[in-house]
Amino acid sequence: MEWIRTIVANRVAKDGPSWADFFSMHNSGTYNNQWMVVDYKLFKPGKQIQPNTLWVLEQLPGLIVSADQSQKLRSQSYWPSYNVPFYESVFNLSGIPAMVKKYGDWFSYDKTPRALIFKRDHSSVKGIYSMIRLMRYNDYQHDPYSKCNCTPPYSAENAISARCDMNPKNGTYPFGALGHRSHGGTDMKVTSTKMASKLHFLAVNGPTYDQQPVFRWSQQDFAPDTPHYGHPDAWKFPVIGHKWLW
Repeated sequence: MEWIRTIVANRVAKDGPSWADFFSMHNSGTYNNQWMVVDYKLFKPGKQIQPNTLWVLEQLPGLIVSADQSQKLRSQSYWPSYNVPFYESVFNLSGIPAMVKKYGDWFSYDKTPRALIFKRDHSSVKGIYSMIRLMRYNDYQHDPYSKCNCTPPYSAENAISARCDMNPKNGTYPFGALGHRSHGGTDMKVTSTKMASKLHFLAVNGPTYDQQPVFRWSQQDFAPDTPHYGHPDAWKFPVIGHKWLW
């Protein structure tokens, strides 16, 4: 199973290439995803990105593609990830070209809204808290990249941290992903060189409320059909620092 292979690779790998090798063994084709492996032994703040600092791996049933993307990171200063395959072979085998042909750039790698928002706003990151703001960003009513051929003419899916509960149920959308549904970003996690050396990270639970109202179960039409036993009504939680007890 994918989660076991991840744990094994984390424990026994010594660098990006070996992580990819160990993770690729016994590919079960479950939970296909993009993995970004940063080797902090090679990363020096303020210094040029070295080869093998960033390895990127993508998985499909029967296929795993991985390579050193440090040069890409060095040339554009950031690596974005937003649920669209980067490697052409994975992109094509996923059937996405047909979706691009049918629905347009939303399904593309470099012109989908989150790609454009990252490209525009990554330079605004000056520290850990501006990184948090970017990862929780959703100003879909005003951001031009959130617009779509919809009624109303924008979608809360088209943001870094999606909030599809905000889309009106009686709206019209070219495909279901842009419409009203129980879907969106449910957390944010971030670390830095200093924190990573201690295995620490910052996290915040729940849909973003930075530019939008706080998510409340009592206001959701899908609440009766979505089990949420023990949940609070309002999901307004602060950023917390996580430190491993051991």
